[in-house]
Formats: sequence, structure tokens, C-alpha cells
Amino acid sequence: MKNSIGNIICHSAILLGIMFLCSCSSSKINDSNFLYFQKRDSSIGLQQVIQQSKERVIKVNDMLGIQVASQSLNQEQLVQFSALNGSANVSGQSNLVGIEGTVDIPVIGKVKAAGLTKSQFEAVLYSKLSAYVKDLSVKVRFLQFKVNILGEVKNPGVHNFEGDNATIIDAISAAGDLTDNGKRNDIMLVRQEGDENKFYHVNIGSADLFQSPVYQLQSGDIIYVAATDKKIRNLNRNEHEGQKSFSFFLTTISVLTTTAFIVITATK
Repeated sequence: MKNSIGNIICHSAILLGIMFLCSCSSSKINDSNFLYFQKRDSSIGLQQVIQQSKERVIKVNDMLGIQVASQSLNQEQLVQFSALNGSANVSGQSNLVGIEGTVDIPVIGKVKAAGLTKSQFEAVLYSKLSAYVKDLSVKVRFLQFKVNILGEVKNPGVHNFEGDNATIIDAISAAGDLTDNGKRNDIMLVRQEGDENKFYHVNIGSADLFQSPVYQLQSGDIIYVAATDKKIRNLNRNEHEGQKSFSFFLTTISVLTTTAFIVITATK
């Protein structure tokens, strides 16, 4: 009789142990998911990367610094053009590209800038100002631009970049890098081109990133880092965690009650 009771208790303990192990799940972490630039092609040289970095195009709401210089400017012209020669880092002067895509220039008025590169806009200004100023020199530079970074990054939000060049790697760095739950092989970048938004997908786990047409950022770009499938599964699992725990509790009580009943019956 004692052996029968012992066997019953032993089998019940084994059953509970199997139930506990089945209720726990483990997943192996794939280290490659956290590595950048894994796929490297030796044929991708520095020259190809440089060619991929195209000159940035001026867009609405860009802040420009415009410098006009000449040895023949008289005092009146110096006063008129002084607003163009300020630096945002020094005197707070800047030239906003308005909603119409134009910049208001002293003497010549509004000049179309949106859609042009810096060198193209410099050529336009030179052509228009040369009628008023001799020995003219025109220099245009970007003061800053904004990129919105959303999703699985440590510091999401709008980030400002100064100067002419910033890349998607700069944006990710500014956002504090991706979280462990960020999908590295499919980052989406939304860019307004003309009257429509275009969607690009980049993989920072591959060195092919450097050849992407959106590696070089533009003002107004939106970068979205989606969550990994693992995080989605965990969220779904956590949603039902309470129900599973309660179900396991009821099953455990049922097994213990049945075991107790069998033991009591066997001892009679």
C-alpha cells in the first residue's frame, strides 16, 4: 500500500514538473541580430561611397546662410547686404526658405531656392546680383535641418543637424542607437519628393547601406525603426500571461486534489 501511495505521489510530482517546464519558454539570442555592416563586399570602394553621397537639395523650411562679398560694394550696398552675411552661430542671422520655396534677398527680392542644390542656388544668385555688384562672390551654406526619428530608438523625436552633410548613421547615433528590440534589417525612411512621400527601406546590418539613395539625409526625413517579431510575440504573450498563470494554478489544484483523493481512497 505504501508503495502504491509513493508511486502515486511520485507520478503526480513528475506530472507537475512536466507542466511547469511546458509553461516556460526559452529563446536563443542570435548575436548576428545586433551586429552592423555584416555583409561586406570588398568591391565596394571609397570612391563608390563618395559618388553615392549626392549634393543635398534645398527644401522648404531649410535655414540658409548666404554670404555676398565684393571689393566694390559701396556703403549703401554694404548695409543692404549685411543681413545676408550673418552666421547663425554668431549673430543669429539666417535665411529661411519660405513655404513658397523662396528666399527674400535685398535689392532683388524673392528668389526660388527649393529644389536647387547649393551650387545651383549660388549660380542663380550670382546671375541676379551681378547686375548690381561687380567682382561678386556668393557663398551658400546650410545652417541646420531637422530629422524625425521614431520607434525603437533610445531617444526618439526631432533631431537637429548643422552643416551640409548628415547620414542615417548620424541620425541613429543622435537617437542613442537602436534598442535591443529594434529591427535592424528593415528601417523605413519616409522622404517627401515633389508632391508625394516616398518610402525607402534600409538594412544597417549590411554594408550595402552605404550605397542606399537615402544614406545621405535631407531636411524633413522621417526615420522609423519597427519592433522585432520577437518583441511583438512577447507583447502578445504578456497580454495572456495572467490567463495562463490562472489556468496553470487551476490545473495544479486539480492535480493535487485528485492525488489527495486517490491517496485517501487507497488508505481506506
